[in-house]
Amino acid sequence: MWLFEILTRQAVELAFQEVDMAILFKNYQNEIIKLRRYIHSNPELSLNEYTTADYIEKYLNENAILTQRIGECGITAVIYSGNPAAKVIAVRAEMDAIAVEEENDIEYKSRNKGVSHACGHDAIMACALVLAKICNENKKSLNNTIKFIFQPAEENGEGTDIMLNGGVMSSPDVDYFLMFHFVNDAAYGMEVQYGSASAAIGKMEVGIKGKSAHWCNSDKGVDAIVASSEFILKLNELNSIYKSDLPFITGIGTIKGGSAKNVIASDVYMEGTLRASKTEDYYKLYNKIFDIASEIEEKYCVKINMDITEEPIPPIINDKYLVNAAIECGEKIWGKNCRLVDKHFLSGDSASFYFDYAKGLFIVFTAEIQGKINYPIHNGKFNMDESRYYDVVQTLYSLIQTIE
Repeated sequence: MWLFEILTRQAVELAFQEVDMAILFKNYQNEIIKLRRYIHSNPELSLNEYTTADYIEKYLNENAILTQRIGECGITAVIYSGNPAAKVIAVRAEMDAIAVEEENDIEYKSRNKGVSHACGHDAIMACALVLAKICNENKKSLNNTIKFIFQPAEENGEGTDIMLNGGVMSSPDVDYFLMFHFVNDAAYGMEVQYGSASAAIGKMEVGIKGKSAHWCNSDKGVDAIVASSEFILKLNELNSIYKSDLPFITGIGTIKGGSAKNVIASDVYMEGTLRASKTEDYYKLYNKIFDIASEIEEKYCVKINMDITEEPIPPIINDKYLVNAAIECGEKIWGKNCRLVDKHFLSGDSASFYFDYAKGLFIVFTAEIQGKINYPIHNGKFNMDESRYYDVVQTLYSLIQTIE
């Protein structure tokens, strides 16, 4: 009987502790929203995150957290644990915005024309900042040392090199690396998965050289626009005829060509992407695209200069131990909305190179706005539900306390 009473009392005490923690994090909700909305209103493109960097640094310093710059805009901050068995856990937050005009009619709409946080990095930074504050306020009970990495230039892929070359994964050496993102394709919750959590990705640059002539002498010209049109169609066709058991995609995102309406275009320049869940598919598709270019050169008598990333950014591979730890923590906060998924994302992130230095985990938080049309990331109308940012922060805090 006495054992039952002890166990019951312990269970009650634990339940109260969990309630107290939930209240603690909920108290930071308005602060997270305030931070997110300021950052949202002041987006900056890759390698130009000067105002953002100053804002992050000011917030951390005002909360007695020392910071260090890496490059012009990168920032790190370390909160040390007194635990002699502490691991070093890095938490990364991306800083840059994208070149997409915001179309949302909201009071905190982007003030910078043609630039917006339709990538969700504003919310990532806000949550990471408040997480840092909470870790510092509770550092006496912090089980692990936490290194916060605020990285510029995620979108153009250059920021990871800046941070790694600046020694961000050393002094102290990082044992585990955590990253997280927001999407709005499901109600609030979290998703993790074993194994691959992103794709092998590369960029494609294509220049097609024809021969200009007046349209009245069309037989003397070689139309680069016609050749480029077939190239795009063949590229799109490749997405249908190439067979793989996992997703892939290739396509053109920008195209420029021609000089005047009455002149046959001599030059067309295109930019695109190649993405594949499996690296072996990436290389096979890479070769097939060059085959397409050769066919079009021969058919239209054009010259095609093509540059496709030969060594793609590799997929992010989640560590099994970290996935299990995240599920354990997430279920206590999100219940059935903590989901172990088996999705194959065609997104890519140069953060995969951090995983060469430490075991890592990529967490996705879902934040669909209920009862409204939700537009995807990188769309000018992208937005998310702000109501449970505090649970995101609590999940991350619980995880860094759980890791051993």
